[in-house]
Amino acid sequence: MHDMLEEMGKDIVRKESIDPEKRSRLWGAKDVFQVLRYNKGINRIEGMKLDISQIDNLQLHHSTFEGMINLKVIFFYTHGFFWEKCPAEKFLADQVDSVSLPEELRYLHWDYYPFKSLSGFNPKNLVVLKLICGDLEHLWNDDDHQDLVNLKEINVADCKNLRKIPSLLGAINLEILECSGCEILVELPWLNHLTSLKKLGLTGCCNLKTFPVIPKHFPILELSDSKIEEVPDSIEHLVGLIKLCLKNSKVNIVSSNISKLESLHDLDLSHCPIAEFPKIPRSLTELNLSETQIEDVCLSSDTPSNLQKLDMSGSRVKNVSIKMDSLRDLNLSHCPIVKFPEIPRTLTKLNLSGTQIEEVSLSLDSVGNLQTLDMRGSRVKNVSIKMEALRDLNLSHCPITEFPEIPRSLRELNLSGTQIKEVTLSLDSLNNLQMLKMSCSSIQKLQCNIILFGSREIPTVDVSSPILMSKSIYKLQMDHCESLKLLSELPPYTPYLDAHGCTSLEKVSFTDLDPLDDDVVDWFYMLFCNCFSLNQDSIDNIEANAMLKIGYLAEKQRLTWEYPYLPYRLFCCFPGNKISTNKFEHQNTSSSLVLKIAPNGSSGSRFLVFSICLVADLTRCHHHEYLKFICKYQLTTASGGDYEKFTSQWSSCIDLEAERKYMGDHVLILFSEDMVKKDEDYEGASFEFYIENPNFNAKREEIEEEYIKVEKCGVHVSYMDEEPSTTPTT
Repeated sequence: MHDMLEEMGKDIVRKESIDPEKRSRLWGAKDVFQVLRYNKGINRIEGMKLDISQIDNLQLHHSTFEGMINLKVIFFYTHGFFWEKCPAEKFLADQVDSVSLPEELRYLHWDYYPFKSLSGFNPKNLVVLKLICGDLEHLWNDDDHQDLVNLKEINVADCKNLRKIPSLLGAINLEILECSGCEILVELPWLNHLTSLKKLGLTGCCNLKTFPVIPKHFPILELSDSKIEEVPDSIEHLVGLIKLCLKNSKVNIVSSNISKLESLHDLDLSHCPIAEFPKIPRSLTELNLSETQIEDVCLSSDTPSNLQKLDMSGSRVKNVSIKMDSLRDLNLSHCPIVKFPEIPRTLTKLNLSGTQIEEVSLSLDSVGNLQTLDMRGSRVKNVSIKMEALRDLNLSHCPITEFPEIPRSLRELNLSGTQIKEVTLSLDSLNNLQMLKMSCSSIQKLQCNIILFGSREIPTVDVSSPILMSKSIYKLQMDHCESLKLLSELPPYTPYLDAHGCTSLEKVSFTDLDPLDDDVVDWFYMLFCNCFSLNQDSIDNIEANAMLKIGYLAEKQRLTWEYPYLPYRLFCCFPGNKISTNKFEHQNTSSSLVLKIAPNGSSGSRFLVFSICLVADLTRCHHHEYLKFICKYQLTTASGGDYEKFTSQWSSCIDLEAERKYMGDHVLILFSEDMVKKDEDYEGASFEFYIENPNFNAKREEIEEEYIKVEKCGVHVSYMDEEPSTTPTT
């Protein structure tokens, strides 16, 4: 709508005259250049709009705008990242400090303003002033006594040479003052009279030394990266302040008057040299004191506060005693504490990662509402937790050697990088677990106390307990467990199963369970990449399980055909160079194949379900997270004249943070919702397969487009009656 109105306005202006110099408004780069360079038609112009990236060597003089007595709008702008490439010098003719601007000017937006000041300009009619990334050293002199009553916005962000903002005594209607990134700005004038001020941007003003005097109603004050050393007593006057950020400033003193503020909810003093815990107002709900010099925290139940979130991470805290019932989230990560802190029962989230704590013993009486406990990278060796509220426990990279005593309520458990070698799960334990991570651990044996698999001589993981057969578990991450040799009786419908890099893994099997009876699972990832020790029985089991899951997804798509819900996906990968002839009846030793579709022998309509299998050497993969597997296929009708084309693609992994490498040939089994089609009396199908292998430079810009050769391909065709509900059949 905005673009349409703008174009309509331009049409009206064009009708004013065939000659652009006789029009009231100019927006073409050529037209604006001609006017400014040669002073053409200057008395008629009311507005100019110019993308300054489209011009070069435009010579401006002090008197360039003097004759434009009707000029009300100057809009000289740049697009996006071009700012860094657009030197202000392209506008200079003689090295003058300022330019004479007409008094009628209402709107002045000039990116990379090339002059040092606005001296000589009377801004009595000015409403908006934007001089972003300009060469300004000052706006105007305080002695000029400017009439600023109409001014509503000043934006001088990233003016690196701006040292001060002049008096704004007359700018009683100012709503926005944006000075972010003004690196040598030292001081601001008093702003407490600006009752209309809604936004004050001071982020990145790294030489600002004094706490600004602002209106008492002002809600948010951002002063991060400044040189302010003190929060003064006058802070008590800011009765409307909701958020105060002094992150990475020089603050070491906070006036106790801050406790008088009744509206303050969020206070950020992180990375400040403050050494004492500040007095806080009752209204405060979030307090960030991370990376400070504070050593002791003592908050009693009598402390008048509604504090809910306290971040002390990376500080020097050694002693902690917190009894206030309002607190819900406490972060003490990487603090030099050696014993478990005294915390209130009401706490729901606790981060003690990277601490010196060696033992954790928690009962229902101590912290009965705790739901998330993060101990990763700490020195914890012994763990006993008997709280039914706990949902998420992270013990990754802790020096524990035995499986921890944990509650059955747990949903997420991270034991990655631990030294645990044997795990025993009881019948009634962990029946709510949804995610178990043991990546890069020393796991040798995981078993339940009913059925034992493997032997003590061979490192094993036996996953046959009710918990791991539970339909609720959706992620089992065992990647890079180099001692792992056996994965036995895995739950057949786990959405995410990752054993990437388990180079000793020999045996994989799946238990028999009925199909899932819910609509939660829409995708499956089965990653056995670089598992070079897999025996043939295990490969057969992986293939059979992949086909089972494809049948499950196809049936879900049949049920939701008229009202598609979510995309369905299966990605399965394991080492090898053979495609099963039992499961993929159509094969070829290239990247394409053609097949015939069996005629529909029944009276009802049906669906065609295509399952894909590829073989490729993935050693040359540059970035696993961007690897794309593409299928283009065409269906032809019995008459031979009509055909339809389709495309489907898969990514190789959903974990974008993990570093993954492939070595040698791998077999891929693929399926998506695009591989299910309603049969329109199709007679044949032709397929072409590609593997995109993009490469990027350090700036994440794609530098070349490569393809990995598909060495073999296979397709399995299943036929599924539209009614009644049936599973796919060959």
